[in-house]
Amino acid sequence: MLLFLKSIIFLGVINVWLLRRGKSTKWRGGNAPTLKDEFKVYALPDWVFYFVGFAKILSASLIFSSIWIDQIPYKLFALILCFLMIFAILMHMKVRDGIMKSIPALSMFMILMLILNI
Repeated sequence: MLLFLKSIIFLGVINVWLLRRGKSTKWRGGNAPTLKDEFKVYALPDWVFYFVGFAKILSASLIFSSIWIDQIPYKLFALILCFLMIFAILMHMKVRDGIMKSIPALSMFMILMLILNI
């Protein structure tokens, strides 16, 4: 079960931040066509976009790598991602997005909570 959850987190983050960052989705904040534009909708500076992207990709990669490398403190990186998912939900609230746009972040948060409690 833990292997499956770690894989879901990794694949989800890679999908959003690498494969679909330049594509429009129904989950983007406001009417943003790309991930970077979504951060502009939230009135956040560019460095926040790069910092969050780096933190999410690194954390998800280390969580995934912990499948093979026992020394990686995957719960620490799951906790970091939890905070980033809360941040994402708050940003959707800031721009008054409907609850539907927060479902991906909320889902990731719940999976991360499972990882932290296994």
